[in-house]
Amino acid sequence: MLYILAALKCEASSLNGLDGEVVVTGVGKKALDVISALELSSSDRVLNIGICAGKNKGKGYLVNQVISQETGRRYYPDILFETGIDEISLTTSSGIVTEVEDGMLYDMEAALICDEALKIIPPSNLAVYKVVSDSGDSFPSPKEVAGLISKNLKDIKKIVSYLSAGGETKRYEFLPDDIEDKLRLTQYMRNELKDIEHYCAVSGREDELSDLLKKLEEQGRLPVKDKRSGREVLDEIYSYLR
Repeated sequence: MLYILAALKCEASSLNGLDGEVVVTGVGKKALDVISALELSSSDRVLNIGICAGKNKGKGYLVNQVISQETGRRYYPDILFETGIDEISLTTSSGIVTEVEDGMLYDMEAALICDEALKIIPPSNLAVYKVVSDSGDSFPSPKEVAGLISKNLKDIKKIVSYLSAGGETKRYEFLPDDIEDKLRLTQYMRNELKDIEHYCAVSGREDELSDLLKKLEEQGRLPVKDKRSGREVLDEIYSYLR
């Protein structure tokens, strides 16, 4: 099943007739209860569509990285098909954004949707598509929102067709089972390591991460002695992969 998630009714109004179930989630954390009620299975697919703040009003983007401003976590939808659609990063904020940066979009629910969905489905079954509606200094009317989504239906239909077709299944967990114990990770740090692992799988850097961990083990830095040392090693991995 393909679930097409939109925060607002005016966003969803332009999506009727697409191959999938259109679901209005509400804005921000309201989306969590709605997604939980869907009872996703690992074979389901999720497409989050909506407006956002950014530069280039009216332009639609496929999002390749979602950043939670609240938690700092990063999520990487893995687009295994060629769309020709411009890609960009997006930051999810818990409040209204009044200033935007070049090369970044802003919304209020994508990170929450990613966090909930990726507990069940693989990154290849998730896509996020956003249309710029404003630059943070105003908010469009419901009619304007519906119009912005409608003008980008060609791209949206292309994404829907690929997701509906299914296709390649990819493995995203490649690290040894004992790595978390060797790093003495807290639950929060385990989530960070999972984000790193998904990023490397999506970007084709699995060997780099595996080689780095092997090098740290050869240097006697793994297993670590305590959680503080684990934090230092995790930060070093972050720094290396940037």
